[in-house]
Amino acid sequence: MEAICFYILKSGVLLFLFYGSYYILLKNETLFRFNRHFLLSGLIISVVLPSFYITKNVTVPLYTIQQETTGITALITSPLEGFWNTSLILMILYTTGALFFLARLFAQLIQLRKILKDGQIVYAQNTIHLRTNKNVLPFSFFRTIVYNPSKHNPKELAAIVAHEEVHAKQYHSIDILIMELIMALQWFNPFVWLYRMALKQNLEYLADTENSQIKFNKKAYQYILLQQACSNYRLSIVNPFFNSLIKKRIVMINQKQSHQLNALKSLIMVPLIAFFLISFNTKEVYAISDSKVLTKPLNTIEVLIDKHTTDDELLKIKKELQKEKFDFSYTVVRNEEGFIKSISLQVTGGNKKNGEASSSFNSVADNDTIDPTYISIDLSTNRITIRNGKAEHKMIQVRTSPSKKLKITSKSDSDHDIEIMEEEGNTFLYIENDKQPLIYIDGKKSDHDILKSINPSNIATMNVIKGEAAITKYGKSAQNGVIEITTKN
Repeated sequence: MEAICFYILKSGVLLFLFYGSYYILLKNETLFRFNRHFLLSGLIISVVLPSFYITKNVTVPLYTIQQETTGITALITSPLEGFWNTSLILMILYTTGALFFLARLFAQLIQLRKILKDGQIVYAQNTIHLRTNKNVLPFSFFRTIVYNPSKHNPKELAAIVAHEEVHAKQYHSIDILIMELIMALQWFNPFVWLYRMALKQNLEYLADTENSQIKFNKKAYQYILLQQACSNYRLSIVNPFFNSLIKKRIVMINQKQSHQLNALKSLIMVPLIAFFLISFNTKEVYAISDSKVLTKPLNTIEVLIDKHTTDDELLKIKKELQKEKFDFSYTVVRNEEGFIKSISLQVTGGNKKNGEASSSFNSVADNDTIDPTYISIDLSTNRITIRNGKAEHKMIQVRTSPSKKLKITSKSDSDHDIEIMEEEGNTFLYIENDKQPLIYIDGKKSDHDILKSINPSNIATMNVIKGEAAITKYGKSAQNGVIEITTKN
């Protein structure tokens, strides 16, 4: 239901953009053939484009656990709290309106079929003339032109037939039918009614200026239009000769021909459509890359939170973590669409035997919604990992010493700076990013996995070398700095 609503709204936005561009830039131009293609393209694009998305690939690093894990899924469809909610009522109202207009269109087609069944058929070049005795105003539908010859003198009839032949030969009925179908689906949108009027007006201008009678005697053709009373034709799916637009048609007939280069103004739609795609039709596809493989057997809980996660799902995560003696606290801010705009997380607790752990996280996002956020808890060691898919660094906390907290990080705004901080606490906090320093433990080159397993209470000395001094001593591989550790063993 939500996908359908977004599709309809995005389609309405595109109709608004096309109508606005036509009204401001092209309405008063006499480029009627071009305007027809512009308006028809707007209808087609408004139907097709909302279904297409620009795909943005995002690679998310994630630990791979080589053991069966206890998983908590954050993407669970929660049941409706109440059957009669606002969304459902709005959808029922929309569907009722759409069905009404579709039924009206179907009824008009049936009425039109009855008219076309009676009368004398005369085949002309590329068109069919249907002469009827019924009291109907002249109109055309696809290649068929319907009129009552007894209602018009020969001059009037010649002008009528010439006008309707343009409609028939250029298949203007296709434009009308597409417009009526879209109007049935967008009936609540005021701009679709204005769009419909603009499209029909332009088709009349086109038939007025391209028929043979006006080219033969322009003044006489205008007099024929003025002599007829304006009427509202009951069938909206046909092209009637006489209608309430006669005054505007006469004005456009006498309008100075516009230069073809004026059509270039329609190129304004290119950046507008691009803006629409970037704003509403960009979809992020997340690919998981295995940055590390933990070979040590672990009993792990993994949680995924993204912009679609509901409040009910967050409560479910909280309850599940409570079963494992972890407290899950969070603060959520949502945008107008109900998606998570920002989130602050804190996970504390665990098995007291291994020492309680604590980890906090604030969302990092480049747009109006958060990126996927991953929480991983190693129940055997009380190690908590909270990581954002787009974060510049990842944070891992493991419980080690009951009295000290050691923090080692390479600053994101510097190529070489390494910050070490030791303070009271019960956690060994280690932050790593793409620019990691070299690690030497007891004179031997080591890796970051071993560093994370070291208890700070077992460290005798720690020395940090950075910049040219590190490169001079250890070579170019030490451009991000070196951490030298001597243990008590």
